[in-house]
Amino acid sequence: MKKGQLKSRIMKLALYLELILAFFITIAVIIGMTDLAKYVVLILRHNPKETYDVFQNFLGHVLLLVIGIELVAMLVMHTPSSVIEVLLYAVARHMLIYSKGTYDFIFGIASIAGIFAIRKFLFVSSLSGSEGSNVFSAAVTIPEVNSIMGVNIPESIASTIGGVVSHISKESCRQIYEGALFCVSDAEIKVLKIRDGVIEQVAVTECAD
Repeated sequence: MKKGQLKSRIMKLALYLELILAFFITIAVIIGMTDLAKYVVLILRHNPKETYDVFQNFLGHVLLLVIGIELVAMLVMHTPSSVIEVLLYAVARHMLIYSKGTYDFIFGIASIAGIFAIRKFLFVSSLSGSEGSNVFSAAVTIPEVNSIMGVNIPESIASTIGGVVSHISKESCRQIYEGALFCVSDAEIKVLKIRDGVIEQVAVTECAD
């Protein structure tokens, strides 16, 4: 068995295992939703002054279920945006439920700011995964672009999508400018933004047959 075939089979097995995990997480989330009604009953039975702790636990349970749903989306979609959403909900849950003082809130806000900074500078695609979903930072790796777009850009050319454009430019003696198109394998790469001679943003589409 060739190394490429073995790698492909291992990747398929990993995908199937992730789908199985996503299925069990979904079942757990559905079962966990039945506890929401119990929390509502507890809130109704307690006096207004005593409902704070119960309501806090209720919010924690809701956000935990949301994190479970986003985790399922991450396992199925394999997109950077889905990973970021899981992290955002996890940080939000910690801030709302477990923060006890000013420093905890400051740390939580700094964490959210860091996540959005990562999204802006490394993953240009929108969090919803719809509009602009083929637009990437030049620093995004080739495996991530291939996974998101369903293309087969060779990983041996460069480690990032910007590096691929630079490599093709040198090989073909073509200049890099905003709007330039480069084809590699079954993908077409369009340079969208350049700053100080460095590629910052590209768009990737699948070549038409």
